[in-house]
Order: sequence, then structure tokens, then C-alpha cells
Amino acid sequence: ENVPIMLKLLGFNGDFSNDRLMKLKELFGWWVNKDYRRYIVAEPIGVDANNFGGTSFSPGAIVWSEQYVHLLKYPKDWDIVHNSGALPSHVADESIDRPAYVVEARHGAMTQIALTGLVPALAERNAITGPLAHIRMWQMHPLDSFLAAAKKEWDEWGKQLREMGYDDKPHPEYPYTEDIVKVYLDKEMETYREQEARATAMMERTR
Repeated sequence: ENVPIMLKLLGFNGDFSNDRLMKLKELFGWWVNKDYRRYIVAEPIGVDANNFGGTSFSPGAIVWSEQYVHLLKYPKDWDIVHNSGALPSHVADESIDRPAYVVEARHGAMTQIALTGLVPALAERNAITGPLAHIRMWQMHPLDSFLAAAKKEWDEWGKQLREMGYDDKPHPEYPYTEDIVKVYLDKEMETYREQEARATAMMERTR
């Protein structure tokens, strides 16, 4: 109540004591110093503009947990990952107050793509968990009702601006229609297919 604006801030400052506790010098994917038994994940900061996969924590938490358990149980799969050199690495940068375990969103996305491309079992599991959020989103919020809610909020903001005195220009209509959004959704699916094709090609090269 009486809150004129809310901001969602993506990012945080990590704690270097976590690096010291884990004796972390290099984060290889999510693994400490390339040791498959030692694993540390902090939600990646920011958003990778090349891959807006989502900004929720829980889908990633499921995947991260399953990946660690799988490679802990099947260390031969870890040998494939380790020897490939495909996982991104990250080291601490004190100049920007960034511990080694705190990574950008792109690091997380590259790690996910590499792991599912290198380890068939993880790719099979990802085929189940990956589309889950997408499917639930459209089940709970069909396109027509989603756009109706977005337009309502757009118009409410326009009304509020006019009431504040910014009425020298006409209120613009909400710019997105179902046809426009469907084009974007088709492009999204095309991007996913391209990512899957790259992951499959990477997996074939490691066999």
C-alpha cells in the first residue's frame, strides 16, 4: 500500500569466506579446483541476454542438485567432463569484490549446455526437467489471459502518469498482440532447437 514503484535487483556481493572454506582457487563449472567431490553453487548473477532461460531459482536448484549427485555416483562420466575442457572456469577478482564461487549468468548457461552435451544421462534428465517451467507457465497463464493482464497493467500505469500531470501526449496503446507474441515464441523455439543441436553434436564428438 502506498508504494509507487518496486525494483527487482539481479545480483549480490559474495562472501570471500566461502572461497576460503572450500580452499577454492578455480571454479570449474560448479566444481572446486576440478575435484568432482567438491561442489559449490550460488545463483548466477545478472541475466544472459543471449539466453533468457528464466530468473527463478528453483528450476536451477533441481538441475544443479541432480548434476552433482550423478557425477558423484558415476565418476567415469566426470572423466569425460574433466578431459573435455568444455566447462568455463572462474577465479576470484578482488578488484570488483567478486569471489570465485560467484559467477555471471553466462557461466551458468555454458556449464549447463556443456554438461548436457557431454553426459547423455544428464541430457535425458534435462529433457524432462527443462520444459517443466515452460509447460506450467502456459498451463497457468494462457497467452490470451497473460496479454490481457499485461495490457491492464500498461493502461493503469498510463492513467497514473496522466494523473501526475504527464498528459501532454496521448496514452500509447499496448504494443503486443497475440500474433506478434507468437512470432517471438516461434523464434524462441528455434533457438532452443539450435542449442539442442549444438549439444547433440558435442556429445557425438565425445563418444
